[in-house]
Amino acid sequence: MKILHTNFLKGWGGQSNRILIVCRELARRGHEPILAVPSGSELARRARKEGIGTFEKVRFARGFSPWNLWKDIACLRSLIRKEQFDVIHTHGSQDSWAAALALIGLRGRPFLIRTKHNIFPIKDHPANRWLYGKATQKIVCISQAILEYCAGMPYLERKNLVLIHSAVNAELYGKGNRDSARKALGVEGKYVVGIIGRLRPEKGHRILFQAVRHIKEKIPELVLIVSGTGTLYQELKEYARELHISEMVRFLGFRNDIPDILASLDVFAMPSLSEGLGTAVLEAAAARLPIIASNVGGIPDIIEDRNTGWLVTPGDAAALAEALFFLYTHKELAASFGSAACRHILMHFSEQALGEKNEILYKSLLSEKT
Repeated sequence: MKILHTNFLKGWGGQSNRILIVCRELARRGHEPILAVPSGSELARRARKEGIGTFEKVRFARGFSPWNLWKDIACLRSLIRKEQFDVIHTHGSQDSWAAALALIGLRGRPFLIRTKHNIFPIKDHPANRWLYGKATQKIVCISQAILEYCAGMPYLERKNLVLIHSAVNAELYGKGNRDSARKALGVEGKYVVGIIGRLRPEKGHRILFQAVRHIKEKIPELVLIVSGTGTLYQELKEYARELHISEMVRFLGFRNDIPDILASLDVFAMPSLSEGLGTAVLEAAAARLPIIASNVGGIPDIIEDRNTGWLVTPGDAAALAEALFFLYTHKELAASFGSAACRHILMHFSEQALGEKNEILYKSLLSEKT
């Protein structure tokens, strides 16, 4: 099969990582995936490195820009005519609209699939009813919470919704060297809590900062590692100063050595206010870390409370602080959470399973054509 994946993001995150895994697995299975992404995207760079074809003449610009949208439609329409794709698989609003509009009136048009990576609301208006309900043949949901949300939309049929969890390379994220990583970060002898992800409001960094303030006197050796970039960088640095925890917080920015960062941690925290699934949680589980995360979105698909981790109410800094202090004082129990989480993701969130489930979906659609 020849499959076009589209993505509007230039940076790196769980969405981009999932797309790369799917394309890699499809190529390994003998198919031909191609990525349509903006020029200079991190996904394109990594895809080229792995021998996956890219098309970088699209912009998929944010916001309403008819001129840019029209150019993207023209580029995609030309590419689709040339390559004769079997399936087009989109991953965001901008690229989904461009692809859907590019397919209008084409003969022998490929199937259009959309992955819903987050639980952000879909506005109910005629344009979205057409895009999601008519132009798109299947919607892939990366967690049960997203699937149930989509099933509640009056114009989406449950039979057109497919649950396919994201995946993690457990072997990769379990390879970090704890001693060298802690030495490199200067956190030897510290109790290290970490969060990895984009610096955006929905990730709940402020809640974690408040929790750290609550327990700074109880755990004076606590250090908070914050890895990632985003729009809140300066705001979060200022917030740490306001809470008088600046000396406890290390902002690392974007890092390519995530297995080592994870290896340096004692606990991984993900206090998200909204989360499609939680790729960073999968990576932390692969590293056998005890995890404290919000009971929100798809995170409960990964974390079973007090078994494979600890779930807290989103936005509840006091509950997060209590969980952090409890695991600090019960290190054997914390270690058992990490081991259980690793076993769970090995069984249910492998890269091979992600590739196979996408392949099965594509083949089922093509079989309807014949």
